[in-house]
Formats: sequence, structure tokens, C-alpha cells
Amino acid sequence: MLLIGSRIQEYRKKAGLNQEEFAEKMGVSRQAVSKWERDKAYPDLDRLVCICEILDVQVGELIYGKGEEPEAPEEVSGDGTSANNAVHLKNLRGKGRLARLKILFCVMAAICVFCVIVVAVLFVRNEWTSHSDKNGNVRVEKVYQQYTKADLAYFDDNGRKIMDTVWLDVPGVRDGDYIQLYTGADGNGLFLNYKTSTIVAASFVMLVFIILLILIGLEIRRMKKEDTLQIILEDKTADEKM
Repeated sequence: MLLIGSRIQEYRKKAGLNQEEFAEKMGVSRQAVSKWERDKAYPDLDRLVCICEILDVQVGELIYGKGEEPEAPEEVSGDGTSANNAVHLKNLRGKGRLARLKILFCVMAAICVFCVIVVAVLFVRNEWTSHSDKNGNVRVEKVYQQYTKADLAYFDDNGRKIMDTVWLDVPGVRDGDYIQLYTGADGNGLFLNYKTSTIVAASFVMLVFIILLILIGLEIRRMKKEDTLQIILEDKTADEKM
């Protein structure tokens, strides 16, 4: 991230403005200006342009300081082809990282959706002491994997065989075993007494992935803003050279 706080402060003082006056002209709070000057926050592109207008300073000078602007292309043809090519080549920098972040964001989004579904199933299927009828004749038809899904079958009060797929957190269950589960007063579904640790662990994992997804999204947004700013600066440099 570009650290421009000291330069904002320098040009603000040269303009004879204190933080409160400058904040009023910018339409922000004094605390926001203070954060900018201490590099605790970064003004977005629109506010950066507004800062330059108020302080009567060029964007490149505010970003890089006097005499530190990036080098312009050495050769420029009459139609500006070299300048435009240089701009596009420079903007390729960081594109690979941005692309990888976008792929990671999609993967994390898929994982988050899966985690949300798992937690939702656990909450919906948990007994929560509201289903008092136990059925001890629930047969395990197929176990996909321990601590994961299993196909279960039981007979309701009318003698109908009902198949259901649930998430089990009971170790050692095998195909053909009979287990006790809550079938509800109407026998319309299977409900389990999940361990508290199972629900807490699943909820924690879901929360961690959601936080990571948000952080990746914020990083992608930040990189896009910096790319936009870089394009403006490079276009301006190329135009001045032409």
C-alpha cells in the first residue's frame, strides 16, 4: 500500500489548513484525516483526486513525492503506440496474484457454502429435547464414512418403511446395525442428540472460513483500487510525454 500520510500532512500545512478545516472541505471527519496522515487508513480514488484539487498538488507528486515519479517510456511514436504499450505492460504487474486470489476466493466460497449446509443440517436434525419418542429399530442401511453420512431406515406407526440420510457423529457404526434415534411424535423424520462438541466445532470451522473469505475479498478490492490508481498515473505520464 502507498504510504502518503506524511505528504498529505505536508501539503495540508502548506495550504494553511488545520485538520478540522481540511476535513470540512473533504466532507469527512477530522478522525478520518488523522488516520490518513498517520497511514492508518487509505483514501479511496475519488477522495484522492479531491485531496489533490484542494491542496493544489498533482496526483503523481502526492503519491510518489517530488522527483520520484515512475520513469516514463524512453521512446514514443507519433501515434502514442509505445506509450500505450508501456502502460499496458506495467499494469500486468500483480495481475497473476490477483487472478490467484480470485481463484482462492471462489474455492473458499464453495467451502463456506458447504460448511453452512453442514451446520444447518446439524441444527435442523438435532433433537433439542423437543422430540420425546425414541425408536430403537432404526437400521443403518449404509455408512458412507465414520462421522459423516449414513442411510437409515425405520418403520412408522402405519408400517411404512421410511428411508432417510443423516449425519452421524457416533463412532463404530456399521452397515446392518440398529440404533436408537428420535423419530418425532408423528414419526415424520429422524432427529439425533448430536454432541455439543460436534455442533461447536462445525460452527467454529464455518466461522473461520467465512472470516478468511471476507479477508480475501477485501484484499481483492484493495488490489483493484491500487490497479485503477496505477492506470491513471501511468496514463497521465504517457500523455505528458506525448
